[in-house]
Amino acid sequence: MSTLYMLAFDHRASLTKMFGEHGGTYQGRPVDYSALKRVIWESLPLAIEARGLQRSTLGVLVDEEYGADVAREVAGAGLLLAMPAERSLQRVFELEYGDQFDVHIEAFDPDHVKVLAIADETLPADLLAVSISRLRQLSEWVSPRRQRLMLELLVLPSAAQLDRVGGDRERFDTELRPQIMVDTVRAYQQAGIEADIWKVEGLTTVDHYQAVAAQARADGRDDVECIVLGRGADDAQILRWLHAAGQADGFTGFAIGRSTWAPSLEGLMAGRLDPEQARAEIAGRFVSYVDAFEGRTGDLP
Repeated sequence: MSTLYMLAFDHRASLTKMFGEHGGTYQGRPVDYSALKRVIWESLPLAIEARGLQRSTLGVLVDEEYGADVAREVAGAGLLLAMPAERSLQRVFELEYGDQFDVHIEAFDPDHVKVLAIADETLPADLLAVSISRLRQLSEWVSPRRQRLMLELLVLPSAAQLDRVGGDRERFDTELRPQIMVDTVRAYQQAGIEADIWKVEGLTTVDHYQAVAAQARADGRDDVECIVLGRGADDAQILRWLHAAGQADGFTGFAIGRSTWAPSLEGLMAGRLDPEQARAEIAGRFVSYVDAFEGRTGDLP
């Protein structure tokens, strides 16, 4: 298995929520989402230079809507390209371009096709079946092609699940979420959805990561990999998650988004940072994540 460190900025709905709730302006400034994504993209060479990172281990996860120009530049830079196929942040999985999804994938020819699936026990059975069917359709389409399917799994706690842990989200994350993740991976596999890479929320112990990876690679799926997503957590939490993940067999890296760049883009849009400073901050966080995964963290916060 090869290492994969991915800078993720395929955000669409969440990005407009962050910066465009007031008619496309943020603190009185007009928002150009494509320009913001270019700032993120241009931070990666700084990270490469700072730590001597191997381009073969690096990837970019970016969307067509706001990042098409960046996507076209990634391959020429010797990096792996992942692009999302889902409509952003939908409880029921829906392909971004419907029946034309294949045309859009083939136009960019990414290395990885990424989809977001949300585990939510409150979702009615008929709607869950729709999501499963659509995910299986895409999985079957990707399977014979050169692309690899990257399935991002988010677990949304229900009120009943939170009640079991006294309403404590941290207890949910440590006591309930790991097993839900394992069970969901198994259910998707049994439904015929075969991910090559599982992109999952951070966990606090090596054993929990190991359990997820074991299910991801169960029944002869020896080449399946797992990577960690950021879920917008703060740096201290991200570093702890990555330090544990780096010690688990089957976890090969990360694909972290908002945690890497949101504070810097907010500083840029508020006028506290210029583009050069924003790029430097983003690069610094990315390097710190690589260091944490590879065990170069010293005393974790």
